[in-house]
This record gives sequence, C-alpha cells and structure tokens, in this order.
Amino acid sequence: MVRRLIPHRRWTLIQFNMLKTFTFFIPFALAASCIVARNTPEGFAVTNTNYHGSGCPPNSTLVSFTPDSSAFIIVYEAFGVNIAPGLPSPNSKTCTVTLDLAVPTGYNVSLAPVNTETFRQDDGATGGFDVNSVVTGAGTQLELTTTAVLMAKDSTSTGMLVVDSVDVVSRFSSFALLTHIQF
Repeated sequence: MVRRLIPHRRWTLIQFNMLKTFTFFIPFALAASCIVARNTPEGFAVTNTNYHGSGCPPNSTLVSFTPDSSAFIIVYEAFGVNIAPGLPSPNSKTCTVTLDLAVPTGYNVSLAPVNTETFRQDDGATGGFDVNSVVTGAGTQLELTTTAVLMAKDSTSTGMLVVDSVDVVSRFSSFALLTHIQF
C-alpha cells in the first residue's frame, strides 16, 4: 500500500512559509501604524462617509478605518468596466467617496493613495484607472474619486478592468509650521 502525502506536505510547507512571511512583516506593520499614529493630531476624526457614482452602486462599497482614522481602505464590490463587440466605447465608471472630518484648529489634512488593487484582461483594448483627492468645505471634507476607463481599438476588441480596493493614508500639516518658515 502506497500513501501519497506529497500534496499534503507541500500544502503544509506553503502554510508554514506563509506564516513565516506574515510573522516577519508584523513588526513592520506595527512600526508603520505607530508612525502614522504619532502624526495624527488629537481631535481628528472622520464623522461621516458617503459614496456615489456608477462604479459604486448602493450597498456595494465598504470604507474601513484604522482606530485613529488616519488610514483607511475602500473596498469595491461592483467597480468594473467591460469592452466587447456591441458595448459602448469608451466605457468608464467613477466612484467618489466623501469623508466629513473634524480637523483640529491649526491643521490641514490631505489624502495619499498608497495602493490600489486592480485586475485587467484585454485583447485589443486600452485604458486604465486614476485616483484623485480634493479638499472641499473649508478643509472639513475630503473627496477621493476613482475612475476606470477602457477603450476599444477596433470592433473586435474585448477587455475588462476591475478595481477591487484603494488603501489611503491621511497626511497632516500644521499652520504653525508653515508660518515659521523664513526665506
């Protein structure tokens, strides 16, 4: 009787290697969260979130924050564009996430997209995605807009672009630092 344990051993080895890799990165993740937390001014908070657009229909987008609200991830469930014979070209979708903020006096805040997870498969299509942020409402509201576009090169072009998530970190600047700079 011959037992074949090789697939199980491989799986165990893969699990062990993944655990080693995960354990290796834990100190870096903790250090990064401490750095971000130090830069977050006391009194900063996200008071409300809202999203709208063709790339994020109702109940299809999740916005999740770190405990100090200094970083967040936007996860899209239905943000994708397709190109195929018979479909309009260019095909585009947009999603705008709006954050209402409590910003302490003397501070400005802006957003820095740090990572975007996408999937793209195409045969004769071109395009891509873009992420932009805008401060509105006298510095108490931030808008993060993600846009995806695909264009057909000819009548037989096909393609798909899916935006899964955007990771974002808040950046803070103090008015006091800006007023003491001498030229």
